[in-house]
Amino acid sequence: MPYTVEKHKLIPEALLQSVSNGDHGAFRAFYEIVYPIVYQFVRCFLSVGEDCREVVSEVFYIIWKQRETLMTLNNIKAWMFIICRNEVFHFLKQKKKYNYVSIDDLPVELQIDTTDAWLVDDEMLAVYRNVINELPERCKLIFLMAKEEGMKYREIAETLSITEGTVAQQMNNAMRKITEIVRRHYAESKYKM
Repeated sequence: MPYTVEKHKLIPEALLQSVSNGDHGAFRAFYEIVYPIVYQFVRCFLSVGEDCREVVSEVFYIIWKQRETLMTLNNIKAWMFIICRNEVFHFLKQKKKYNYVSIDDLPVELQIDTTDAWLVDDEMLAVYRNVINELPERCKLIFLMAKEEGMKYREIAETLSITEGTVAQQMNNAMRKITEIVRRHYAESKYKM
């Protein structure tokens, strides 16, 4: 049964149709209508405002990715709440799973013979490029915007229409992955010598 205005009285059918067709302006209007409801629901699970905004950002990212299904839903509000619940649980699982790592705390020490320094530089560059290519697309994009283009988290957040918290989390994910691979690479190199 397709979405009807009478049944839900939440979002006009024409707006949903436009969102479903990929209209960015319509999605912005949809966002303005639905954001307070989504935020309030997420806030029931998370007490930190920045965490809430990060999860809400992910929820709207998922809604945008699945926009073509909007007109086929019987209950859009229930569908959004399921997405919210799943994203909250995913966020809490990730937060519990990972400890944030600072690159300054890495136990990697490079003792370089200056005659071979250019070899190490090339090797490190190759490791770096491989690690970057292994990052998930969104994480890779944010990392490259920050590190290669020198953009601030606020600028990245504005450019991608996400929160600064999401940018920070994606950067932490990237740094954690880079740290893990660099440690593994140098541990393997040590055993080869």
